[in-house]
Parts: sequence; C-alpha cells; structure tokens
Amino acid sequence: MNSTPRDYSALDRFNFERKPVGVKFLATRPEGIERIKKGPALCEMFLEAQTSKPFYVQQEDFVCVEPFMLGMTDPAPPLVSGMGGGGILYKEARGNSRLYQFIPRMLKGSVNFVAFATIDQLPFDPDVLVITASVSQAKVLLRSIGYTTGDIWSCKGTPVMACSWMYIYPFISGKVNFTVTGLSLGMEAINTQIPEGLFIISIPWHLLPTIIENVQDDNLFRSFRSPSREEHFGNFSKHLEELSRQMAER
Repeated sequence: MNSTPRDYSALDRFNFERKPVGVKFLATRPEGIERIKKGPALCEMFLEAQTSKPFYVQQEDFVCVEPFMLGMTDPAPPLVSGMGGGGILYKEARGNSRLYQFIPRMLKGSVNFVAFATIDQLPFDPDVLVITASVSQAKVLLRSIGYTTGDIWSCKGTPVMACSWMYIYPFISGKVNFTVTGLSLGMEAINTQIPEGLFIISIPWHLLPTIIENVQDDNLFRSFRSPSREEHFGNFSKHLEELSRQMAER
C-alpha cells in the first residue's frame, strides 16, 4: 500500500460529528491492519470504520451482493434477471433487471481486498474519501468542488445498492458523488443505525488536493444571508451597476 501521508487538517474546521473515512481498493492483501470477518454490509462499513481501528475485508467476509460489484464474482442470475426484486423493489422484473445495466462495478479480478480507516488513522492513501456531513457542512464541501474551477457537482444513485454509488462510482468516474441518509432501501432493510437527512459525500483521490486547498478559504464559510430579500436585491443591483460602469470605461 502507498502510505504517503496527506495533510487533512483543513477538514478539522468542519468539526464533523462523524469522522471522514478513507477507502482503498487493493489487489494484494494489506499489511499492518486487521481483517474483520463477516462484519457489516459494505454499505455500513464506513460507519463501522468511524468508531474502529483500520480494517480490511475480502470476498468471504461480505454478507450481501457486494462481491460482484467489486469484480470478485459474476452476478447471480436471479439478480440480473430482475426476478430478485421484481414485484418488491420494482413493479416488475424488467425494471429491476434494467438497474444492473447502470450499477457501477469494478472490472473482474481487479479487486481482492477493500480497506477502511478514518483520516486520523490512515495507513494508506485512499482511493475514495467518504464524508458524513450536515446540510451546512455539505454546502461548503460541494461548493469547494468548483470554487476555483467552475466545475459542477451532481449526484447519481438508485434506491438499492447504495454501496456501489458511494464507493465504486466515484472511483471509476472520477467524480464526487453524494446521497442522503434515508434514501437507501438496503440500508433501511438492515436497520443501519444512522439518522436520516445526513449527506454522505464521496470524493475520489485526485480531487482531494483541490478540495482540501479550497476549504482553507474563509470565503467558503461565509454566510450570504441578508437581513431582508429587499436588501439583498438592492445591494446586488448596485453591485451590477458599478461593474457595468467600470466595464463601460474606455
């Protein structure tokens, strides 16, 4: 594993109630951290990591359909046929079957182990950083994506297989993704112990330097709330008039 340290101290100013968690996809067994056997489902593992030592899992440790999404196995025919969720998760099997055309998955054989650790215990450079945030914290984080570049943010997901969208989609797409707790039917079914309404924001590794640099700018944490809507529009109009005057000068 690449244990090159990264400075995450800029994230301290958020005072996250739950620690951000790094996720690493590995072809070889990681050294120096423990394996947990038959632990939580993959969608819960970032929650497990928030209150534990770093750990890793392998194919035999999964309790749901995670291995095929990680490229460890082929998907079971009852799943991809849609029969597994037709009439339950979706009205008909065809709707559930179509889902599998979109679910992000790793190439077969590319991942044998997945490691998790909070940012204050990271023994590796994460492939994806998963942050649990309130609405106000998420507002700043999502702004930080395009603060210096103008890039947009977006989210993708499905009612099931939240783990694929949290961990795998950001890795293979290179894009930040997010969901809101309470939307996942799978996490609801297993009674995942996390309040509804929290943002789960997943950041791929190559965007971390930009986001960490941007959140050091105090302007991102500035409140734009005006005493009244009339005052806001009045000030904005004056600002535009001044800019127009400056641009008209020759």
